[in-house]
Amino acid sequence: MYDKILQYIQGELSSQEIEELLQTLEQEPALKEELLSMQYILGLTALLPQEEDKQQGAISFEKFAKQHIRPTRNLFFYLKNSVKYAAVIFLTVLMTWTYLRTHSIDKDSPGGYEEIYTPPGQRAHVRLQDGTSVWLNAQSTLRYPANFSRQKERLVELTGEAFFDVAPDEKHPFIVQTGEWDIKVKGTRFNVFAYENSPEFRTALVEGSVEVFPKENELYSLLLEPYEYAEAVGNRLEKHSFSNLDFLMWRDGIYAFDDVPFREIMKKLELYYDVKIIIRKTELSAYPVSGKFRQRDGVESVLRTLMKVYPFQYTKDEQENIITIE
Repeated sequence: MYDKILQYIQGELSSQEIEELLQTLEQEPALKEELLSMQYILGLTALLPQEEDKQQGAISFEKFAKQHIRPTRNLFFYLKNSVKYAAVIFLTVLMTWTYLRTHSIDKDSPGGYEEIYTPPGQRAHVRLQDGTSVWLNAQSTLRYPANFSRQKERLVELTGEAFFDVAPDEKHPFIVQTGEWDIKVKGTRFNVFAYENSPEFRTALVEGSVEVFPKENELYSLLLEPYEYAEAVGNRLEKHSFSNLDFLMWRDGIYAFDDVPFREIMKKLELYYDVKIIIRKTELSAYPVSGKFRQRDGVESVLRTLMKVYPFQYTKDEQENIITIE
């Protein structure tokens, strides 16, 4: 397996071989769990831009991989003690295991398309071929061309939540398609919330300008300026302003809520963690909730924290994946 991983790092695997490698890792939960636990340590790579670190990391990792046949537990401690060098090399692989549960090339489409999916309770960052950076929240899917150069427009499809930092290109507008609404930009930073199983749609602009309009109907577009957001109300859009950027903390693994009704938080948790939540204690529904919760701690950790403030109990049906609040 480590030969395959090394080949992947060096860019020597085909799309089919990459997919087979990821499927193999999905069948080894112990190894996958330990590697995922390193995600936050690997965040330190942002402090290690030096080229010599990357080179040293590649040498150290290759030497280690060849010497360890049973790497599961040893790998964890090797990584922990070698973050300075190995983190740079492992970041790409780890993020792939984290979010590429499905990674495929649509060979029937011109130029080919790639699809990325983030599992429940996970998030991801990917850089597109044109230099655009995209952060994906839990249970989100992004479909995009493998190469934008063959298209007049840089068109991507999103289901879920994502933050886009779009590379400027005046000749090739960037368009995000969701289920009901499209967002058109030329170079800007904005967040999109558009889960398939939720009636909520929202686009919040941080920098630049965007047009939001009904799917493939640009005549009815709504122009946003920085610190404005558009949300769907029925079959129309409404524009509002905002000043607090805490809602973007999900990119750092933090879910932040500021005076959000209890029932709406439960709806978000359903989307983020792929669980059904039933509120039987209905008087809780309208209670405003403020707080910050770590994504990696899971839905039950959030509920246990809320129980310290609000009087309720919950049970979970593991077989049906249903949480009942009473």
